[in-house]
Amino acid sequence: MAILLLICGAVAITAVTFAFSRAEHPWLSAVRSAVTGIGALFFINITSGATGCYIAVNSRTVFISTVLSLPGVLALLVMKIIFNY
Repeated sequence: MAILLLICGAVAITAVTFAFSRAEHPWLSAVRSAVTGIGALFFINITSGATGCYIAVNSRTVFISTVLSLPGVLALLVMKIIFNY
């Protein structure tokens, strides 16, 4: 199972890198994406009092939200809701 997760992570990072390299301004796109992911993680944690859903801030969640941006944060949220992970 751990090997499968590592392979999925490598594929996701490769896809993100490829997408950023095809952009007109790759560094600006990467920074904008990272800020969006961190902002979404921050927003979910700020509204945790009303929603009851909190994503722990650690190196893994920050890495996922920075590299995968909003889809990564949504994946963390789905894992939290479905699996209580």
